[in-house]
Amino acid sequence: MKLDVAVTGVGVCAPLGHTPDELLDALLDGRTGVGPVTAFDASPFPCRLAARVTDFKARDWVSNRKNIKLMSDAVQFGLAAVKRAHADAGLSAQPADPERLGMFVGAGTAFGDPRDLAPALERGFAGGGDFDPAVFAREGMHLINPLWLLKGLSNNVLGFATADLDARGVNQNYCNSATGGLQAIGEAAWAIVEGKADVIVAGGADSAVDPAHFAGFGRLQMLTAAADADGVRPFDEAHDGFAPGEGAAFFVLESLASARARRRAPLARIVGYGTACSAHALPVGVPDGVVRAARTALRHAGWTPDQVDLVYAHGNGTAAYDRNEARAWCEVFDQRTPPVTTNKANIGHAIAASGPLSVVTAIAAARRGMAPAIRNLRSPARDCRGLDLVYGEPRRISARRVLVHAAGLGAQTAVIALELDP
Repeated sequence: MKLDVAVTGVGVCAPLGHTPDELLDALLDGRTGVGPVTAFDASPFPCRLAARVTDFKARDWVSNRKNIKLMSDAVQFGLAAVKRAHADAGLSAQPADPERLGMFVGAGTAFGDPRDLAPALERGFAGGGDFDPAVFAREGMHLINPLWLLKGLSNNVLGFATADLDARGVNQNYCNSATGGLQAIGEAAWAIVEGKADVIVAGGADSAVDPAHFAGFGRLQMLTAAADADGVRPFDEAHDGFAPGEGAAFFVLESLASARARRRAPLARIVGYGTACSAHALPVGVPDGVVRAARTALRHAGWTPDQVDLVYAHGNGTAAYDRNEARAWCEVFDQRTPPVTTNKANIGHAIAASGPLSVVTAIAAARRGMAPAIRNLRSPARDCRGLDLVYGEPRRISARRVLVHAAGLGAQTAVIALELDP
């Protein structure tokens, strides 16, 4: 079977924009959503920076306002992006058969927000000494919402969104670190080809702007210690890690026959998808996995490496992973890579949403014919100089064929091949 699936709608909720054009304009202008953390006290952590979604009101997207208290920030962003994609594809006016409408979601780690427990735990320290379980049980426990843990379930976007859209078809939820969102898109595309659905809304939502993510990624030494946003530098000789981010991006995928029947011109087509896991190297990954995933995506697409016009790299800004990713792309392209860019210095690393957010900007960049420059990249790291990195200024491109890459912990990796009609 040949993988060839239409992308007919896009929905995005990101630190620098809520439409693909808004986000691309910000990237082309070199703007950043990275700034000091204000949501909590970040002083105990090595990183004090994050990229937050702004100008967002959950009540504009949640049909039953009572459900907002059961939704984390990531779930709210995800529901908004799903609905935006659904509307962008014209499905509000041309509803899909509910039994043939599916949803595939890449989501983050399942846990409740520890900040919601703080008032209750503080009661246990009310005497000023050690924590007193009896005082906590008597005075603090009742302050915890009994549905607290439900707020952090990884399948909440899937649950709330399928209910709102009456999507009764095939559905999947992927919780594979930063590869989850791209895996959701790639697996959804294959589900369309295999006839499991006519239309699938696929993408990812996540937020890493909380103490738990700062603690975990901090201990893995993956976060930047830069004092301000200008210090976040993917592929630069001064790279030292990423700033956590948040957001969501979803896409309406459908068969070409379905798109033609609805008279919807594809924004792009998914023609290749590869995923791999090297099963070791927890924080840094290895080039082998990226090479295998990219070659699988190229094989599905029927492309040779020299036919690729643009690579949207993972580019998380850690020295080890930037080096390994650069080695992988040089191997895939035999040392002469197409233009390579990334967006994490602008919008942070939104983990499960990072791959889908790159797909948004990759499609927008290819359609506009402009590749955004990698923000803050001034002098490429020695190990990354084999890449044709886009830096300094945006670059005018003629891009019909684009690869998008996302990588996660444990050397997981995924690559999507996008083709735009001339």
